[in-house]
Amino acid sequence: MSDLDKVLAQIDADIDNAVARLFETIRLKSISTDPAYAGETRACAEWHANDLTSIGFDASVRDTAGHPMVVGHDRAATGTSVLFYGHYDVQPVDPLELWEKDPFDPVVQTRADGSKFIVARGAADDKGQLMTFVEACRAWKTVTGKLPRRGIRGCEPAALP
Repeated sequence: MSDLDKVLAQIDADIDNAVARLFETIRLKSISTDPAYAGETRACAEWHANDLTSIGFDASVRDTAGHPMVVGHDRAATGTSVLFYGHYDVQPVDPLELWEKDPFDPVVQTRADGSKFIVARGAADDKGQLMTFVEACRAWKTVTGKLPRRGIRGCEPAALP
C-alpha cells in the first residue's frame, strides 16, 4: 500500500473527528466586516493557530492593520518553501430570516440521492476549504510523520499553511 493510499485511509478513518473540528470553527462567528464580531474573529484565528500547533506546526496569530492572520511553519520540512493562503472569516448572514436555522450551528443534510452536505455560514467559503487542506496535512503527518516533500504523482508540492 502506498503512502497516498495510507493517507486516504487515515482521512476516511478520522472523518468524524475532521467534521467535528470543522464544526468547531464554523461555530465561531468570525464576521470580519462587522466590528461587533472582532473578538470572535480573533478567537477563530487563535483556534486555527492552536489546531496547526496540535499537528506539529510552529503557528502563531499575527496582528495586522485589519484582522489577525495565522502563520504556520513546518520546522521539520527542509528544502521546500510553499505558501498556503486561506481565510477563516465569513460574510454577514443577513438577511437572517432567510436561514432555516442558526447559520453558525452547522448541520449535515442528505440529498435525495443520498449524498451529504453541510449547511452553515462558512462551510463552503472558506472554512471548509481551509480545513480540507489542514486535514490533509494532519493525515500525512499521522501516517508518515511529515508532509510530502514532492507533490503527488509528479505534481508540485501542495501549499503549506
